[in-house]
Amino acid sequence: MELPKAYNPSETEQKWYEYWLKNRFFASSDVSEKPPYSILMPPPNVTGILHFGHILNHTIQDIYIRWHRMRGYESCWFPGTDHAGIATESKVVQQIKKEGLTRQDLGREKFTERVWEWKEQYGGIIFEQLKRLGNSSDWDRMLFTMDESSQNAVREVFVRLFDEGLVYRGKRIINWSPLAQSALSDEEVQWREVKEFMYTLRYTFEGDDTIELKRVLKDIVQNEDGTETTTERTVLERVNYLAVATARPETLFGDVAVAVNPKDERYKHLIGKRVRVPLAGQFVPIIADDYAEADFGTGCVKITPAHDPNDFMVGDRHSLERINTMNPDGTLNELTGEFNGMERFKARKAIMDKLKELDLVEEIKDYTHNVGYSERGGEPIEPYLSDQWFVQMKPLAAPALASVKNGDVKFYPEHWVKTYEHWMTGIKDWCISRQLWWGIRIPAFYAEDGRVAAARSESEARQKLGLSNDAPLRQDDDVFDTWFSSNIWAMTTMGWDGSDASHSTPTALKFSPTNLLVTGPDIIFFWVARMIMFNLKFKGVIPFKDVYFTSIIRDAKGRKLSKSLGNSPDPLLLMDKYGADAMRFTMINAAPIGTDVKLDINDKTQDIASLELGRNFANKVWNAARFLMMKREEAYNDLDPMQRSLSSFILQPSSLTLSDLWIQARFHQTIKDSQAALEGYKLNEYAQIMYRFIWSDFCDWYVEAVKIRLYASSDKNYNRALVNFAVSLFDGVLRLLHPIMPFVTEQIWQAITSRAEGESVCVAPVPEFSVELASEQVVERFARVQSLTESIRALRGLMNVPPHENLPVVVSCPDAASHEIYASEERVIQAMTKASTLEIAVNAAKPDGAVSAVVQGAELFVVVKGVIDPAKERERLQKEIARLENLVKTTAAKLANEKFVANAALELVEYEKQKLTSAQDSILKIQANIAELA
Repeated sequence: MELPKAYNPSETEQKWYEYWLKNRFFASSDVSEKPPYSILMPPPNVTGILHFGHILNHTIQDIYIRWHRMRGYESCWFPGTDHAGIATESKVVQQIKKEGLTRQDLGREKFTERVWEWKEQYGGIIFEQLKRLGNSSDWDRMLFTMDESSQNAVREVFVRLFDEGLVYRGKRIINWSPLAQSALSDEEVQWREVKEFMYTLRYTFEGDDTIELKRVLKDIVQNEDGTETTTERTVLERVNYLAVATARPETLFGDVAVAVNPKDERYKHLIGKRVRVPLAGQFVPIIADDYAEADFGTGCVKITPAHDPNDFMVGDRHSLERINTMNPDGTLNELTGEFNGMERFKARKAIMDKLKELDLVEEIKDYTHNVGYSERGGEPIEPYLSDQWFVQMKPLAAPALASVKNGDVKFYPEHWVKTYEHWMTGIKDWCISRQLWWGIRIPAFYAEDGRVAAARSESEARQKLGLSNDAPLRQDDDVFDTWFSSNIWAMTTMGWDGSDASHSTPTALKFSPTNLLVTGPDIIFFWVARMIMFNLKFKGVIPFKDVYFTSIIRDAKGRKLSKSLGNSPDPLLLMDKYGADAMRFTMINAAPIGTDVKLDINDKTQDIASLELGRNFANKVWNAARFLMMKREEAYNDLDPMQRSLSSFILQPSSLTLSDLWIQARFHQTIKDSQAALEGYKLNEYAQIMYRFIWSDFCDWYVEAVKIRLYASSDKNYNRALVNFAVSLFDGVLRLLHPIMPFVTEQIWQAITSRAEGESVCVAPVPEFSVELASEQVVERFARVQSLTESIRALRGLMNVPPHENLPVVVSCPDAASHEIYASEERVIQAMTKASTLEIAVNAAKPDGAVSAVVQGAELFVVVKGVIDPAKERERLQKEIARLENLVKTTAAKLANEKFVANAALELVEYEKQKLTSAQDSILKIQANIAELA
């Protein structure tokens, strides 16, 4: 197979993905004797479209699955998709709206059929997109959270929890979507900073009670020149009302108390008395509760238990009534009199107008606070008192917390353990019901007398309730929160359907617990914690061993990627331009564990310039392969095909030069370093290790050395052996790189050697590390050659020697050992430094007209006489010194500025320090060369 001149991902990626699928390289076996390695794919929503969060998350998972597959593990990546209750239902509601229909017009059964049709048509889009990325999931094991087996398992969990008394139905404040008319999970709520108003209202006392109130009055005096002077004065007044601040006057009709802090001296004497709620008219008690903050607002807080979660808890502590004054659609209800049926925000304005008219408004101030919005509908959510199903979480939390604290489940980065512990110790009951039609219906059944039973079927419900077959029986209309099915994902993916027979499936025996879960820290509570809790509860084992929390992806301004901000490009379009490998490599390279990923997104073109890094790297690997293949063809061109296939030219140990031994040692160090990085979940270090080795060590140094040696050699057998040595090592390089860049490595691996049908780099073994070959002594010896070469190049650059000029070079070695090292690579040093002649000797004399430098005890001389004008060069260097001295002055002044050092980013301060040191070093070197020129 030949490699085209340029790497074209569009001609490569689909071809090799189809090849992988055809040969079933991603399929796994429950009965294999190989050691198991498995990953649970966080199930993307059935409505999902590929975004950069998926790119990072799935690339990480794919790296580990591919790496372990190549290490000889039976590797299984369990794929699946989530039915995404409210998100999917919203899509279909919008679809039928275009037909002039509502879900009520269709009815539950017909509407659900339409959702299934939508799912079949659009639900698989994201998986086709993930295949573009290179996901090597075991697609035969695909699971949908509403597959029959999954639904049975969910019902089983609910029934068992109900029978144990861990599930109950009760009234609580929940996140409510007036548009969807359903409860929302915290994960479905987006918080935004909103500028509104704080309204201070007058709650009049019952009877003759009064209070001393401080009031700030403004006096305006007209001056003779026409200007005004304003002065403020504070007066004390006795008033017959309590000033109470609120941001939500539309909930006045649900007020049942006013709270003050028990330590607030201003109001202690009023505790137990009653005030009249303005406009609504009901008298409510003044109560003492720590929830009221003396220094917030007036220190008096209206308590509306049916419309605020904090007020709900205050109400519980004081046994207060819960009065719901709002309809499910966000309009005010019949308890609000003339405002009945009015939309909540219109009602707010109307109520304030009425309060002003009645002189019951003390003050209105600007107020900025956070407001929750429905992720799907986009409307502000309503804290709403509603009958819902809840799971008691505290009994489940203790063992799940212990499993993380004792290290059974490990978090990467580890600091998330404290966040997890904080949440688990203060865990609240979980609202698991949703007022939707799309989802797994709650298997709670009601008898006509109100009794309820949880059952796996209607017949079981009748048996539990003692009802005959013809007695009325009603199933609950609500469905489960999507997370309720997702939290048993680690069980359902292993084949558990709730039955005793499926408790220990072959899949579970082989792959449970899984090795790794990769997810975002934003769902550590919604999903990770609950999976641990429910797996321990129903299986008695942890669901996974390691959890890797991905970074948050931001733009260069530090903002999260969002379509509304215009900073969220389409990854598929960028993959079309740069290739999947470039996308994968760039994302991993930019994602140190525990640190946000920043992408330089062009707002106008929606391009990401840093993807050039990945594309250029792929091209570098491609060009190295083409060079080696071209040189191999040249070395073998005089042999007929039969001789080529049978010939075996091996570079004997005695023929290995220092550069051969060095690249071999660096290769084995790279094997060791890359393995350590991957084992420690330091993926960006793995990417950088591979980048540095391939770009610098292999391409910039070794390939160049091979090129020089082949050019100088007329020994065909030696040339064939040298090329074979380089190609063999490059084969191992491709295998090390494959997990992060699967497509380009497969294309090259198939081309560099004749392969049989069914062979693939994705199942080729990872190179094994050899302590003997990873010689640090060899690396240090060649490092001296590199330093010498770079110093000669730097000296040429400093003296402004034209690139095309070949100049005599002399290296004066301090001892025989140094001489032996440099002399062993004399041909490579001479070619790489464009030396017309190269003399390497112990204590060599300085030639006439040479400039010099010292590197690791060796003095090197570059003869510039006749090539540059010393006087003009001294003048140029003096100007350069002047420029650098000015740079030193301005940089030093910046670093001496305490405000700059205190306020600038650490990276910027460090950059300025490095700039100062570099400029100072350059001045010293130039001064030394001016002296040489003199």
